[in-house]
Amino acid sequence: MTIFGTKINISKEKAAPLLKAFLFFYSVLCSWYVIRPVRNEMAVQAGLENLPSLLGIVLIIMLLANPLYSWVVSKVNKDRIILYTYLFFILNLFVFLFVWTELDAVGKILIAKIFYIWCNVFSFFVVSIFWVKIINYFHRDEAKKYFGVISAGGSLGAFSGATIARYFSTEVCGNVGLDSGPFSLVIISILFLSIAILFSNSLKARGMNRSNEIDDEVILGGGGLDAITSLFKVSSVRYMAAYIVLWTALMTIGWMIALDIVQNWSSDPCQRTAFFARIEQIVTPLTLLCQFFITAYILRKIGIAAVLIAYGVILAVGLVGYATYPEYTTVLVVVIILRVFEYGFNKPTRETVFTALRKQDRYKSTVFLDTFVARSGEAFGSWFTIKGMLIIGLSSMSAAWVALPLAALLSWVGYQTARSTKVKGL
Repeated sequence: MTIFGTKINISKEKAAPLLKAFLFFYSVLCSWYVIRPVRNEMAVQAGLENLPSLLGIVLIIMLLANPLYSWVVSKVNKDRIILYTYLFFILNLFVFLFVWTELDAVGKILIAKIFYIWCNVFSFFVVSIFWVKIINYFHRDEAKKYFGVISAGGSLGAFSGATIARYFSTEVCGNVGLDSGPFSLVIISILFLSIAILFSNSLKARGMNRSNEIDDEVILGGGGLDAITSLFKVSSVRYMAAYIVLWTALMTIGWMIALDIVQNWSSDPCQRTAFFARIEQIVTPLTLLCQFFITAYILRKIGIAAVLIAYGVILAVGLVGYATYPEYTTVLVVVIILRVFEYGFNKPTRETVFTALRKQDRYKSTVFLDTFVARSGEAFGSWFTIKGMLIIGLSSMSAAWVALPLAALLSWVGYQTARSTKVKGL
């Protein structure tokens, strides 16, 4: 099979499922990126001074929601997990839209805060549960070949959703005079999430047991705390949890340092916005090129361990760059490299690692890691950069040097993660 002039080894029986998975992820991320600008607008209306406390609430909700999710998937048909979860989110969106149009200005401030919290939970769960479906359909060898292409579908969906939101906000919202304003984008989000359900229903989950035979059990069983207990019982889950905490913490540290550099570079909000938009314009096409043409080769020929180890090295180089040359050009280069590496290589690699986990962990632990554990890393990174540096009497820029041991630790944990999962191609 040839994609954009490049020959990719795809069997005939996998071509249709791969296309469905591609469009499935396209719909999921289009649904999210359509309302992402609405989330940002709600943050403004909620008051920027309230965001730290709102993010703290998000972390608590994720801690409480994960056992509930694990309990639900233990009891229902595993092929209907996407259906039930996404329908729940669709119902939420309808409620938000109705309440927003009915409340006065004071009530809308409260809804803005609630919607901001909800969006942060939604964005993690909706993507994580997508990958649960995918890693239980494609086997580990297929993952190395196909996950880059599937990720490209998500990148295209993100680009489409952001484009739709921008067009609606500039050409439709202000001119038509809709009562719900930009909140009307929720309707488009509902549409694409519904389309995602249709593609999901056409992909029946397949699990692999330890003897590499098809596992057709319909009900997973287990309990609501399985994802948490696996952190203590399963070494591969434990290593992956440590890897995700370190990765998200380091990315947050780097991003906060980058924001400090950009603020010192320009006091003009428009100039800063244009700078960030320029990053988006460069990241999206580069990521798509990697996902379509390079990711599969890297995973199959170079190996999973190399990708996991490389993240710590790249982050360390980026932090040194910030500390030694704190200019906006450094931010431009470092952010582009980190984001392309994350979306083009590291994310598909982590999902490939997840295919080697037990069935229970593929459905439960992966969601826990991508939601609560990831948010914990972000919280630690932000605390480290602001509060931690103040405690020891250093500026936030000093966090770049202080965080270097964490980057080295990330590479070591990445190697241990690959070893613990016993994935071929180390």
